[in-house]
Amino acid sequence: MSLEALAAYIRDAFKDVHMDARTPDVFFFAGDERQHPFATIVTRDTELDHHSRLDRPGVFRLNLCVGKDSFQKLFPEPGPNVDFTALDVLLPHPVHARMFWLSVLNPSHETFYVLRPYLREAYDLQALRTARG
Repeated sequence: MSLEALAAYIRDAFKDVHMDARTPDVFFFAGDERQHPFATIVTRDTELDHHSRLDRPGVFRLNLCVGKDSFQKLFPEPGPNVDFTALDVLLPHPVHARMFWLSVLNPSHETFYVLRPYLREAYDLQALRTARG
């Protein structure tokens, strides 16, 4: 699945999604929220986040912030030997897993289909946080 198709799906799938693509990375916000995205597509390494080796040609990472229960069902006990460079594999986020972010590098259509309920959950959680103020 291409980065562009993925971004278009996220932008169009939910009500009132704001997509910020002012940098090479793309951030998705629910409603009026503009500080804490519910999903991101990251295309480059940073000083703190280089574990996925996004410096490889064409590699990007989709990240979603899900609830604790979903995260723990997906990753009951992530081990220390996680290969954060693996393509099309659902993984805990290399830096933000403790905040229940999951990630996948270059998801296929099949993997994205599996991720769709988690994307909905991420959106709904952010919309609920925004509504609470």
